[in-house]
Amino acid sequence: MKRPSPHIRLQLKFPLIILAGLLVAAFLLPDRVWNTMLVGFGGMFLAAWLWVRTLAKGLHGSRQLRFGWVSVGDRLEENFSLRNESWLPALWVEILDESNVPGYSTAVVRSVAAGETDHWRNAAICERRGQFHLGPWAIRSSDPFGLFSLTIEYPVVDEVIIHPPIYGRLPIPLPAGRSNGRVRASQRAPQATLNAASVRPYHATDPQRWIHWPTTARRDELFVREFDLDAAGDIWLLLDMQAAVQLGQGREGTEEQAVLLAASLAARALRQNRAVGLAGYGRVPQVVSTGRGQGQRWRILRVLALVQADGDTNLSLALRDLGQIARRGTAAVIITPNSGAAWLPDLAALAQKGIESHVILLDRPSFGGAGHSLALQETIHQLGCNASIIQRNEIGQPLLEQQRRGFWEFRVTGTGKVVTVRNPLLETD
Repeated sequence: MKRPSPHIRLQLKFPLIILAGLLVAAFLLPDRVWNTMLVGFGGMFLAAWLWVRTLAKGLHGSRQLRFGWVSVGDRLEENFSLRNESWLPALWVEILDESNVPGYSTAVVRSVAAGETDHWRNAAICERRGQFHLGPWAIRSSDPFGLFSLTIEYPVVDEVIIHPPIYGRLPIPLPAGRSNGRVRASQRAPQATLNAASVRPYHATDPQRWIHWPTTARRDELFVREFDLDAAGDIWLLLDMQAAVQLGQGREGTEEQAVLLAASLAARALRQNRAVGLAGYGRVPQVVSTGRGQGQRWRILRVLALVQADGDTNLSLALRDLGQIARRGTAAVIITPNSGAAWLPDLAALAQKGIESHVILLDRPSFGGAGHSLALQETIHQLGCNASIIQRNEIGQPLLEQQRRGFWEFRVTGTGKVVTVRNPLLETD
């Protein structure tokens, strides 16, 4: 990468005025005093300029994001380094940064000796989900007299998406739905299911109860059964992002609680090899078609990181739209703080189309609003749909920061070496 061009400018103009006055006095009033002062001030300016010029050629800065993805509550970390290849020390170097990550500041002043490199790590806990940027940034230094300033700008901007956290345990079951026809799963199940698909050679880690004895006897070699994943219907997550029905602010508001629930339920469903889709009706509707796998997880998390409860679409319209895109046999999880009854006919219409629904009601009284969640839950049950009530702070504490990040670090005694290993408890049900 091409090195950014350094910018040198004069900081203090008053000494320059004095130098000009001494130069005029030396010509008009020749005297040893003026000549001595002129040489002294001129030498100081020349030394300051050469100092800064030397640093401009030898001072380099770099930064690197330590983890490529983070969630709310995780630690955002960057590694910084300043390298001074010149033969003069950088007495002070200030970091100027235009990053906009909430709660994250890189403002620091360092010193770097001649021919040395200074390394440090900057970190902060992610406070809010969303799309932010790291950079552009610059380093600024000066000469010992403070006459000239040196600025080296780095225009590189890195996008940072802070995802909502994922809770490993939720008191909410996923609706099963049902598949259309006899559909075999595209992947094999790691555990025994009701659907035996084929046989394969035995591995040392296979349970003996999986051995398929007829094939083993016929081929004179151990073979075990392979199982299809149990077929379950696709699942849609519908977030009610109408601004008029939201309550609370920040982490304890209904908007963040709905996003948190959607992220956690999506992660659980994808781990079960369910095809998951997402519909969020904010000012700009966000719809992610159903899909499986890790790629689908990141697509959903990205949308959930950016969605805002600033829409005008009410829940009735959202349910009608979902009824147009969801297929028969699909399961739907509807997350809403709406305690009204105007949208219940549209919920019943989903059931008539063969879409099994589970409504998660964010309890308005617990969030500081008015409403009767228990009565609404009973009405939903009478329509033949399931409903759960979630109160503020009921979900519990998130997983530990390093558990959510997915890695643990250990320092090996005596060597100083840091070993990073995958956390085996990540997102367990």
